[in-house]
Amino acid sequence: MRVPFHVVVVGGGFSGVALAAQLLRSARGQLGVTLLETGRELGRGIAYGTPNDAHLLNTRAAQMSLVGDDPDHFVRWSAIRGLRVAPDAFAPRRSYGEYLETTLRSLASKHRAVRFTAQLGARVADVRRGRSGFDVALADGRRVSASAVVLATGHPPPADPLARWLPRGAERYLPDPWRHADIEQIGVADRVLLIGTGLTMVDVTITLARRGHSGRIDALSRHGLLPREHSAASQVLPRDLRDALFADLSRNDLRCALRAVRAAAAAAESRGLTWHAVMDALRPVTPRLWAGMCAADRQRFVARLRAFWDVHRHRLPAEPAGAIAALGTTGQLAVRAGRIRRAASRARGMSVDVAPRGGAAARERYDWVVNCTGSSFTRANSRGLERLLIEQGLLIVDPLGLGYVTASNGAVFGADGPVRGLYVLGPACRAQCWENTAVPELRKQAEALAAELLQAAGAMTRLQ
Repeated sequence: MRVPFHVVVVGGGFSGVALAAQLLRSARGQLGVTLLETGRELGRGIAYGTPNDAHLLNTRAAQMSLVGDDPDHFVRWSAIRGLRVAPDAFAPRRSYGEYLETTLRSLASKHRAVRFTAQLGARVADVRRGRSGFDVALADGRRVSASAVVLATGHPPPADPLARWLPRGAERYLPDPWRHADIEQIGVADRVLLIGTGLTMVDVTITLARRGHSGRIDALSRHGLLPREHSAASQVLPRDLRDALFADLSRNDLRCALRAVRAAAAAAESRGLTWHAVMDALRPVTPRLWAGMCAADRQRFVARLRAFWDVHRHRLPAEPAGAIAALGTTGQLAVRAGRIRRAASRARGMSVDVAPRGGAAARERYDWVVNCTGSSFTRANSRGLERLLIEQGLLIVDPLGLGYVTASNGAVFGADGPVRGLYVLGPACRAQCWENTAVPELRKQAEALAAELLQAAGAMTRLQ
């Protein structure tokens, strides 16, 4: 069956699944949707592909529905499968990946107006503009014609902080923390250096702890900040405090915004709440605040405040937070602020020159070093397909390395201006709206993009 409008979605993690699900639910006429995923399952990606049940979602279950107008959908799905997940709880990430795949396949079986295909193990080698859209070339030689292409490729790997000193493939150095088989090589008594102190570091540390690791673990970052713990229950900022906060934020001045957030946190505390209520109140308006910032303030925020924002915004459930605190109390885990000045491979280990903040560098020996610095969208770090599109002028890396240059709807800007029919969805849109890594925001962006694609499909159908 030929369809007048065919959408090819590159990437079957949360963003790709959310877009496909919304297209399936909302299409009223014939539409083609092809979802291309390199892995063997849908809905996993970096976050939900973990095999470890101790890796929990860091958003409460009540906010994790794939179906925007049915907020209890994930909670009900969990109950049907015998999983005790309360709306305020944090479910295992592995089960959430299963939820995404089963929900999408269920929708596909019910909505016959859409010709839906999910191709697993499909790596996209190239995307070229064609006569009436795009020609998508797969690594195995197959080609797919598309009216529109959506890049939902998720988080890129972290940049390599040791690349200047170490050859590629250096022993005892793991540049990609999400290769679970590599983490399994670390001996239970080995001394380990984790570069980075954010959520990725927490995941790796918990993985090691679950395997009975007893060796010393050092976690190093520029500020030495750990993700904060979620509050015991959701909090809502009182309306008068929220209105006062938003009024101060409307000035679009970074210094004023910082003072306003601190004042709101103090006011919330005076009423028996915590700063968590302020951070959660900011979520709906963060894209507007980011859009209103001048380029200089954006640069200052990324350089000076991002680390503090991240640890308060991307928080830990009580279980992993408690596990990390316990490891710190026993002295097995040491979180340090500082920088790496040099690294070298040694027989059965690594030597690393670590300069603590405000101090002189000292050489330390580790059995393993793991890069936990988080995703990086710099041009030098771009993956195969994205690198090719950058070279063709179809993608431009944001100057701050947050993602790619897009419009608010994810429409791509290339070297020659807008690239009609090419979109980016997911974390790569962070340069445009900042708040672009958690499920509630990503779901809304998928819904908005689906509406735009369906409008374009309707217009093409009327012309034929």
